[in-house]
Amino acid sequence: MSNKSSDTKNRILEKAIEAFNRFGFVNIRLQHIADEAGISVGNLAYHFKNKDAILEAIYEELEQSQKDLLSDLKIVPLFINIDKHIRDTFEIQQKFSFFYSDTFEILRSFPLIKKQYREYTRWYILQIENMLAFNVARGTLVPESKERLHQKLAEQYWMTMELWLYQNRIRTFDEINIEEYVFSVWALLIPYFTHLGNQEYKQMHLHENFNWF
Repeated sequence: MSNKSSDTKNRILEKAIEAFNRFGFVNIRLQHIADEAGISVGNLAYHFKNKDAILEAIYEELEQSQKDLLSDLKIVPLFINIDKHIRDTFEIQQKFSFFYSDTFEILRSFPLIKKQYREYTRWYILQIENMLAFNVARGTLVPESKERLHQKLAEQYWMTMELWLYQNRIRTFDEINIEEYVFSVWALLIPYFTHLGNQEYKQMHLHENFNWF
């Protein structure tokens, strides 16, 4: 693929994401995307035959971005790395906010994306289980008090990470706040901290307000 063709495809995807975020996926037609990208519909169709193809390409980018973050976290999941992963995930969700606002409708309408998303979710939860096990082994989280407790904690962690934006927009019209997002995820882990975990978390946020702790 030539650099010019690749640049055009990237511009189409960039403008499509911006339009989907502003107006919602269902409200955008190819003409809208073509106008935003400054090209004809025919030129756009040369690169993507329809809006579905654009969405599939966007989802591939989104999922790969998330996998890259998790792969980095998997190397050394210390608390500071976990915190960075949460914050970087928030930034990805802001970039692709339409997907996290309309996840159910998109998955229901696109079986291929639904299949990929389910497979990715299973992998994601397994990585979180591994992260929990690593921190139990190094003494920052308490061991399971009941069988499969950490499996359920990993599932809750995923649900909070993945669905926070959607449920926040349902419950409130307040501006989306990254610190609220980050604390919502950490709040799941804090009850499982050991003394060492408490100390490491406080050290990570040494200059912040700990009235809630």
